[in-house]
Amino acid sequence: MLNKILDDKIYKILTTKIDYSKINEIRIRDARPITVFYGGQASFLSHFGLSNSLDNAIIASKKMIEEIIFKASEFSIYSVNEELKQGFLVLDGGERIGVCGTVVIENNLIKTITNFTSVNIRIPHEIKNCSLSVFKYLFDMQGLKNILVISPPGQGKTTFIRDFVYQLSIRNLNYNILIIDERGEIAGKGNKLQIGNFCDILSFSDKQNGFLQGIRAMNPHLIVTDELGADNDFEAVRYASNCGVKILATIHADSIFQLKQKSNFPKIANIFERYIVLKKGTKPGVIEGVYNEKMEKILGIN
Repeated sequence: MLNKILDDKIYKILTTKIDYSKINEIRIRDARPITVFYGGQASFLSHFGLSNSLDNAIIASKKMIEEIIFKASEFSIYSVNEELKQGFLVLDGGERIGVCGTVVIENNLIKTITNFTSVNIRIPHEIKNCSLSVFKYLFDMQGLKNILVISPPGQGKTTFIRDFVYQLSIRNLNYNILIIDERGEIAGKGNKLQIGNFCDILSFSDKQNGFLQGIRAMNPHLIVTDELGADNDFEAVRYASNCGVKILATIHADSIFQLKQKSNFPKIANIFERYIVLKKGTKPGVIEGVYNEKMEKILGIN
């Protein structure tokens, strides 16, 4: 999808001079060098590929940023204003474009964002089988465990849960899966990414309303969601658990230790039975270890 929003020269460099599968983010800032996060490491984009030299870096312009947002909106900023108010746009392939600029406030509510100054393009990755090495640790005789996937941003949490749902779908027809895709990154806008044949998707809903509506309407066995953060997110997880629905979710944390320090984690500490920790500074979806409900490591992966 990036070919539809990026300048042809920039897109050609990204796809012919670099291994596209290792790109995590592309940050484009007005009058600043274009930065690419590649395998978890930041480099400048040059006409020859990646570079650590500022002298070789391609400098972005305001016009470049405006064109990206205009194309991403399919030439109608008004039609995507509800997404813009949340600070991002999502493409059909699941790419999320974070947007910075001037926030317009009206009656204490965000009306829109204008005067765009930077974009952050996050690249989703479909890495088939990345969840298989821990698949058997996420079940017991009673069935699927409640699972929380942990890592800093950009290390493949969404990649992992997308593959796990796909693997579950092709192996076990007994699970009806509801994906609360708050940002459109798990299944992609228009549900274009591979998630299997037994998933229902509720896109761009906040978790609290999504969990409530989804459980009532779809009677899922498993709810999948990304990036627990707000207090309401944790309350939604508790609600689903009390309804007997299994949970697969992600959260930002560097480690099990940091997870324990989160002020709202105690609300759900007794719910999750498996913790998957992803490695930092590697390609997306690489697993560091699996921990049980007591947060004891039961599997370490080199």
